[in-house]
Amino acid sequence: MPIYDLTEKKRLFSFEKWKGIAYIQGYACPVSTSQKRIHSLENNTSIDVTKWNPLQCYLCNEKYNDPCILSCYHSYCSQCLRGRATDNRLSCPLCGCVTSLKDNESMPSSDHLMKFLVDQSSREDLEPCANCDEISSEMFFCNTCSQALCLHCRTETHKAKMFASHDVINLSKRTKEVHRECLIHREPYILFSTEKKTMLCINCFRDMKMESRSHCMDLETAYAQGCKKLDQSMQAVRELQNSARDTIFLLKALLSEIQKSSEDEKKAVTDLYDLMMEKITEMKTELLNEVDRQYQEKEKIFKKELSTLSTLLPTLHTHLVTCSAFTSSANRFEFLDLAYILMDRLKSIINQQHPLHPSQSGQITTHYKVQYSKCLEPLLFPSRVPGPLGNITASPPLTNSTPSIPSSMSMTTTLTTCTMNSRQHCSGGSVQYGRRGYTLPKISFIDSKSTFADHCGEFETSHKRIEKLKYNVQELQRDLTLRRCLIKTSAVSDLQEEITDLQRDLDNLFLLTENKQPSLEKHWEEVIKKMATEQEVFKGQLSDILRLKQETGHMNTILTQLGSFVKSIASVSERLAPKLTQSSKESDQDSNIAAMFEEISTMQPDSQHRVDAIRIAEEERETLTAVNRVNPLDEELIKTKENNMEEPYSLP
Repeated sequence: MPIYDLTEKKRLFSFEKWKGIAYIQGYACPVSTSQKRIHSLENNTSIDVTKWNPLQCYLCNEKYNDPCILSCYHSYCSQCLRGRATDNRLSCPLCGCVTSLKDNESMPSSDHLMKFLVDQSSREDLEPCANCDEISSEMFFCNTCSQALCLHCRTETHKAKMFASHDVINLSKRTKEVHRECLIHREPYILFSTEKKTMLCINCFRDMKMESRSHCMDLETAYAQGCKKLDQSMQAVRELQNSARDTIFLLKALLSEIQKSSEDEKKAVTDLYDLMMEKITEMKTELLNEVDRQYQEKEKIFKKELSTLSTLLPTLHTHLVTCSAFTSSANRFEFLDLAYILMDRLKSIINQQHPLHPSQSGQITTHYKVQYSKCLEPLLFPSRVPGPLGNITASPPLTNSTPSIPSSMSMTTTLTTCTMNSRQHCSGGSVQYGRRGYTLPKISFIDSKSTFADHCGEFETSHKRIEKLKYNVQELQRDLTLRRCLIKTSAVSDLQEEITDLQRDLDNLFLLTENKQPSLEKHWEEVIKKMATEQEVFKGQLSDILRLKQETGHMNTILTQLGSFVKSIASVSERLAPKLTQSSKESDQDSNIAAMFEEISTMQPDSQHRVDAIRIAEEERETLTAVNRVNPLDEELIKTKENNMEEPYSLP
């Protein structure tokens, strides 16, 4: 085990073999020579470092032989890295980091530290106790005797007074001669330069400049300072290691969470799809049945009207032929005797109710898009459908949703994680109800005089106290963890009391909010009904506008066609009976008759000229009466046409 003497501030690195376990800085790594070669490195598979000997190469699974270090600080044997470089770039088999090689070099720089550790470990294997040839769990080395000693022999053989001056050290502390003597002057090291980070012999010290000598110190002092700095660096690495382990733990938890979430999401998608298909199938059946019902109903009506009109046509044709034959064959007396009977019969036929216009249109509509959207709305937008909310319960503590972090980082991150989760839980991922209010864009669209607006006002008043207390707890945490401030116990106790009161108030607030649920559900139901009614009226108005546009186009076409017929008939009438055309003008007729009567009134009562004028006036009056007399058949036909023009035109 690593030995750290607190009194001397010295750290000793020891590599001790006992029952196949290699100890390096307190991390036990089982050494197994039967382990298989790691092929998973090429596939970027993670390795459990707690079960890996740090003195073994990741590629060949053997002790390092001439280890080389990459820019990512992963070490490999030089022969394992040979041939892996491409364009002076070497990719790490473990992490994939690329190391750029120097010019004219095919291998990265040597890892002298790892080579030293491997040599030290090898020396422990090769040097048993010089006295009993045994290897114990703790070995020593006598620098005076230059012999290795086990714990028993060190205690028994070197307890005599003559061995009191021998320099007995731990075997792991033993160094080579190359680390004791200067390679240039072959003199022992006596000083250490903090400027050049090298050891100096007496000759090296003499050769230094005067300003550089101030940066030199004795080996013991340099060793003590080096141990302190190394201990600080190791502490920083330990913190980084703890953070990495915590992050790994969280990432593993997230992996399991996303796996479960993926399964739940797939199940939810499948269930929703099944429900949607079931609803769509049911709605499809209903719509097809509705189409069949409308088809059968309209088919029955149209066939009935067609049958009626089909039987009417022979009757009309027969009476028209009869009228023509009667007019051409009957004399004056026969005509006056039978004509009015024929006209009464024709009038009765005209006055009967005939389906001259279809009672219904030829379109079959089911509004299938609206029906499909209505049947899917409860599944896709459940919040719009009022329903029982009694299954809402108090959410569990938010700290339970975050995996526990077994490290020094847990105290710092627990409250922060809980705060972030609580914000997301309250806001639903939108604008957070933090110090700046909750879901402000949504609240701004709520009617300020509605029932729900009053409820939101009461809830906001209750929520401000929670936000203030949460801010105080966060500040207390920052003072303790980040600012390294001393916290009074009274402040913590006061916050605990406030939290207790707050929990009680929250329970009461939950019950009060739950009691408001029935009234809010009624309010939401009324709002939804109102919205549905307005949407239906609006859609009906749009469809009516489209229908009126089509009907207006059809009426314009019909009037254009009728105008050409009316003009042609008027021109023929003018050519055939110009007198009738003149008599149709009522203003001219009135003026002519008035002038005639005025002329008659100026004549003498017994004058022949007046008698002739009266006779001419009587003839004119009879002529006008004959002209203005209307055939009853024509009158009924005109009435029928006017009625047909007043009825709305049925779109095909």
